[in-house]
Amino acid sequence: MQPTDAKARRAIKPVICYPDDTLKRPDLALYQAAPTGATLVDEVTIPPRDARCFTVPARHFFRITSIEGPQVGDLNLWNAENLPERFYSGKTRALHGTHI
Repeated sequence: MQPTDAKARRAIKPVICYPDDTLKRPDLALYQAAPTGATLVDEVTIPPRDARCFTVPARHFFRITSIEGPQVGDLNLWNAENLPERFYSGKTRALHGTHI
């Protein structure tokens, strides 16, 4: 069920929290082509209000898919060989104008 004002909400111009007009544009073609010929090696399902850990080897990809409709979640990433190296969403958003 959609809220009665869903159409009005979608019509509102988005607010850019972090300006992105000075950021280097990513090579989207590179990222789109990278998984060509990829093979699924594992799958992890995370139940609502729960958590899971998994390892992604170097030069591999992982994809997050919401299989039961829109969800909100936290994502924390660490380098297994260098724990101080981690994904820090606030800094990533500030530097790259994006968030997951």
